[in-house]
Amino acid sequence: MARRSRRRPPRRRPGMLVLVVLLLVAGVLVWRVAYQRASGVDVYFVRFDAAHHKGSLVAVRRPAPRGPVEARLRTALRALLDGPGGAKQNGQEVGTEIPVGTALLAARVSRGIATVNLSRTYASGGGSSSMLARVWQIVYTATQFPDTPAVQILIEGRRVGALGGEGIVIGAPLRRPSEPPVF
Repeated sequence: MARRSRRRPPRRRPGMLVLVVLLLVAGVLVWRVAYQRASGVDVYFVRFDAAHHKGSLVAVRRPAPRGPVEARLRTALRALLDGPGGAKQNGQEVGTEIPVGTALLAARVSRGIATVNLSRTYASGGGSSSMLARVWQIVYTATQFPDTPAVQILIEGRRVGALGGEGIVIGAPLRRPSEPPVF
């Protein structure tokens, strides 16, 4: 009688199973960090160069949750209206030309235009440099998102042709200029 050989089932390698489990855990961790972590927004404040009598915008990063563009826009604008809070850029303090008490009444996005509705306080006080700075602060803060290349500024829900006695035109949607503004 012939002897039958019994084949043993192939041995599983415990090392391979551990490797697969570790790769799955690493993938989940990477996903959580990349997609569930808070991200930030840029808020544009003003830095004045007293020696040259010029002002320019500086971006200050503020925390913001990931989410729809309208929610991120509102977060950025609220952070702008809250003020710089002692923020510094290259060792120099930054400021804002937006009047204290300016309120964000609404912010929405439609067809590539962010519509920002501000309280009447936004249009009060200041000379031409102040008016220019506050307009560019809103424009740069609102147009940082790919979905919002232009912004329409409203005052108390109304489109206003010009801001202040200097006549800073805000009656149509504004875009970032090719060169950063100096005021």
